[in-house]
Amino acid sequence: MSNICSEYEQKDNTSANRIRKIFLLSALFGFGVLTAIQLAARPAAHTADSSEHDSQERSSAAERWHRYNIAAEKDVPAKMRDGVSLYADIYRPADPGRYPALLVRTPYNKTDAVSGFVIDAVKHGYVVAIQDVRGQYRSEGEFNPYLQEINDGYDSIEWLASQAYVNGKVGTFGLSYPGADEWMTAVTQPPHLAAMVPAMTFANSRHFLYHGGIFEAPIVAWYLQRQAKARGQHGLPYSTIEEARAAISKHFDEWVSYVPLDDLPLMKDFPIWKDWIDHPDDGPYWAPYDIESQHFKVRVPCLNVTAWNDDDYGQPGAVRNFTGMKQHAGTDSARRGQRLLIGPWTHGVPNLERTTFGGVDFGPNAGIDYTETLLRFFDYWLKGIDDGYTQEPPVRYFVMGDNVWREAQDWPPPGTKESTWMLAAGGHLGLADSDGSTAQFVYDPRNPLRVPGDGVYSVGGPGSPDWRVVTARRDVLVFTSEPLKQDTEITGHIVAHLWFSSSAPDTDVSMRLLDVAPDGKSVNMTAAPGMLRTRYHSTEHEITPTRLQPNQPVELEISLGYTSYVVRNGHRLQVYIGGSVYPYINPNTWEPFRSWSQAVPATQTVYLGSRYPSRITVPTMPRD
Repeated sequence: MSNICSEYEQKDNTSANRIRKIFLLSALFGFGVLTAIQLAARPAAHTADSSEHDSQERSSAAERWHRYNIAAEKDVPAKMRDGVSLYADIYRPADPGRYPALLVRTPYNKTDAVSGFVIDAVKHGYVVAIQDVRGQYRSEGEFNPYLQEINDGYDSIEWLASQAYVNGKVGTFGLSYPGADEWMTAVTQPPHLAAMVPAMTFANSRHFLYHGGIFEAPIVAWYLQRQAKARGQHGLPYSTIEEARAAISKHFDEWVSYVPLDDLPLMKDFPIWKDWIDHPDDGPYWAPYDIESQHFKVRVPCLNVTAWNDDDYGQPGAVRNFTGMKQHAGTDSARRGQRLLIGPWTHGVPNLERTTFGGVDFGPNAGIDYTETLLRFFDYWLKGIDDGYTQEPPVRYFVMGDNVWREAQDWPPPGTKESTWMLAAGGHLGLADSDGSTAQFVYDPRNPLRVPGDGVYSVGGPGSPDWRVVTARRDVLVFTSEPLKQDTEITGHIVAHLWFSSSAPDTDVSMRLLDVAPDGKSVNMTAAPGMLRTRYHSTEHEITPTRLQPNQPVELEISLGYTSYVVRNGHRLQVYIGGSVYPYINPNTWEPFRSWSQAVPATQTVYLGSRYPSRITVPTMPRD
């Protein structure tokens, strides 16, 4: 399910890339060599009329257009509270003075994270610090993913704010792990943190390491690469990124299928792997990862960024953090200062040049000046410059199919209406109730479903993978609508409610809403996995693990993801229902996840009709 985009990954089309998410790889943002791209001309700025900005620190329009020369300091140490030193490269204006600062903390090598944005930000009057997180590259200590960033992030922000050339205001930015780093830190309320841009990251562990209650086994590939430094220090194999990548290509199937997974020999010297697997249920162990429940602690405005082709945690992460912070953030400025940006891109920093994602060309509007976007946000909150920023709606999203940007005051966009599509006998999908009936299929864990294409949930269109390789299987149920009589825009969160029973006490269910063209090609609408471990009953409102009872239907709630997608006139909506999707396999037993030892087929029953209304809730936006 998860993935971190990298330059390596974009170039590698070998068999290992058939599951793109395998390579949770290096190079934050996919940044390449250091560049010095000047910002495009922008409208003249005026200062913000806000009591929250000290008028003496407001930047004039003339100052904003000044371009600074750059001074660079490499491997600058920052001492953490436990005495461990973390190292940063600092780029700052060469002119004497005190400037606002931007911080990114990365496990992917600070040297590789120097980008056009970094250079432009410094030329624009910011200090930019790029820090290796604990246990990675130049920084000391042992790498303890995510949890270490709670204290280290706080200490690093306060260290940066104390530098003689920093004016006390610090913003943070980052994508994927560095974005999660921002949230883990923000809940601790660093006094000098003023604003942040967390991109393409999660809101809680149940949409990340255990999406739908299903463990993110492919994270073994990401974690192995992050262990390279420690493996070298302790004489263990795979002590370089290159060795790790070669091993992943060769042994991935073997590793993710190992039973019991918490005893995977590869990970025996790294106890957090066992900790993750030994805590399959939500609870106190996962509380630090639950950003949603801690929104009230966060006191700063955020620009939340995700994409329709992002990894599956990115969309619920950005959307739920945006909506939750608007309601519960710890200050009025934080509640009012939330922004949400959703483009058509994949997992990685967008740009103006690239417009094709998942095999679909989304047209010239798909590109974005990401540098411009971030600098306008930071200029307002760290410099007090308002060039019309405060007059813009807080939500901006891309409508796939129309291939245009829309703006809204909230998410979901006001005006959307929910339509309920009922699953009916004979494989029909319609808006009317049907007579009561059932449909069955057999799920065999030894023959799981396989995602078409390269194993990524690419959003549909010409050139994207054809899902008929799944819907043609005998071990799935398929429900298809009549041809739509007009173009239909689906914008928002798609949710399935499925009345279900199984011969197994626990099993996995996978579902997906598809767009079927008149020629029969079936394509995807969302990047979500649409999977649920049934013991939890819901991807959205998880319950205490409960056994299924034969012939006793229960209502399952399954997120089918977020989208803004136009289904064309004459196309059909289609839903498939199946079992586990490789490599996320449930053996259909009640054994503890950490000690699975056998796999048995299960007969799955879906209930239809007014008494057990299995249905899909689809948010639509009226067309002009």
